[in-house]
Amino acid sequence: MTSVVCPYCFDRSPASRLAFRCQMSATGVRGGKPCTAEQDTVWAEFVGPGVAPGRAARGPVFEAPRDLVSRIAGAGPGSRAFRGRRGSRADCPHCGVSTSVRVCLRCHSDFPGDYCDQDTRIIALLGPKASGKSTYVSVLVNELRGRVGRAYGASLTPMGGETQRRDRDMAEDLYDRLRLPQATRPVALGFNDPLLYRLSLPRPRRMRADGSRHTALVFFDAAGEDLADAEAMNRYTSYLAAADGIIVLVDPLQSRAVRDRLPRDAGAALPALHTPPQQIAADLAAQLRAHGRGSTGGRVTTPVAVAVTKTDSLLPLLDPHSPLLRNGDHSGGAVDENDRLAVHEEVRDLLEGWDSGALTRQLDRDFARFSLFGLSALGSPPPAHAPADAPRSGPQPWRVEDPLLWLLGLGGLLPRRQGGTRGRDGAPGAGAPGAGASGAGPSGAGAAGAGGASGVGGSGPDGASAFDGAAPAGSAGSAGSEAGA
Repeated sequence: MTSVVCPYCFDRSPASRLAFRCQMSATGVRGGKPCTAEQDTVWAEFVGPGVAPGRAARGPVFEAPRDLVSRIAGAGPGSRAFRGRRGSRADCPHCGVSTSVRVCLRCHSDFPGDYCDQDTRIIALLGPKASGKSTYVSVLVNELRGRVGRAYGASLTPMGGETQRRDRDMAEDLYDRLRLPQATRPVALGFNDPLLYRLSLPRPRRMRADGSRHTALVFFDAAGEDLADAEAMNRYTSYLAAADGIIVLVDPLQSRAVRDRLPRDAGAALPALHTPPQQIAADLAAQLRAHGRGSTGGRVTTPVAVAVTKTDSLLPLLDPHSPLLRNGDHSGGAVDENDRLAVHEEVRDLLEGWDSGALTRQLDRDFARFSLFGLSALGSPPPAHAPADAPRSGPQPWRVEDPLLWLLGLGGLLPRRQGGTRGRDGAPGAGAPGAGASGAGPSGAGAAGAGGASGVGGSGPDGASAFDGAAPAGSAGSAGSEAGA
């Protein structure tokens, strides 16, 4: 039976049994009375203390009719049973008016209109406070719509009213006002809505069909403060366990070794020191193992992309020919594996010099598949006199798309250019040829940045995950400004 993962509480429910919410519309019948709003205590308790009492008054929730349950119980995402009036609507038993709003059984959150009609990829985003997570997401979305989307023939559109509003606010703040996004609020202050996007890609040639295929991307950003709080981390458990891929951001400026190596006049403002990345990796692995995401060998099967951020601040430490100083090659709309490997090895060497390889050893022991990346969301540090502002030239990102493209490539959503020797997880090994990336500069002109295939620290056969094949099994589908990534 096909199931749907709620993008808010990450509970998995049979698609056929999802509840409906009455929209309290006029009945169109003389003498008929529309439903009135009721206090949805289930939803209010889930959202937390920040919800206003008036917002909890919502249309009544009712169970899916039995005939609908039986009709779509065995249907897959995007099938006819999910589409059209008969498959996606039900009549409210109180007022008789038809509604298409599906509701999560556990948290009573409303799903966006076509969320159940497509496959879903849930991307978890972790990183210490001030590592640039909110800035990263804002720039990533812009790049997926622009140069990266052009390279892959892709389009990205927000799903649901809340994501549409936040998407518009993020773009206006960062690109029009040149203001960095507000930091993610801690879980104790209330629930943080995920960002929901519909990613549309051309169908692969092997499918011998024209048209597009659509995937719902769910981005959930954990507040940096919560990573140092065991109780708060437990509240993220459902989200982490449901994730198809995880992006962990590492702020090099929070490393004492990096600070000691940088010239005093390097220009980047130094943030406070927060949770070290190896501790984040260890805690993450423990959470996932406790919820069934560990393999028989003890390593977690969820693929993890670990990205060193703010690489623009590392220029004095990088070789002039470093692959981190250019965007990669997406020619032909394919993820370049050789380029990904070159970046991975470059970042591995940097980490070895900073912490004697402690982070990479932690990742290798805990995760069946991981890959290392380096990126800059802004391309240069925020002004020293205005650290809450973006550079006057606006964001000029380097390689912000790489981690996500690697994860999407593992899932077969994007084609990959393979090459070199085979690694132990079936991917090209570390001895594969070098970068081979073409001349797109750090400013983002020309071809877009690369992703890759499976992780160099990758697993044996027990490392399979939702990104190793097609769709995931059972899927249907304020505390000041944050530092730039």
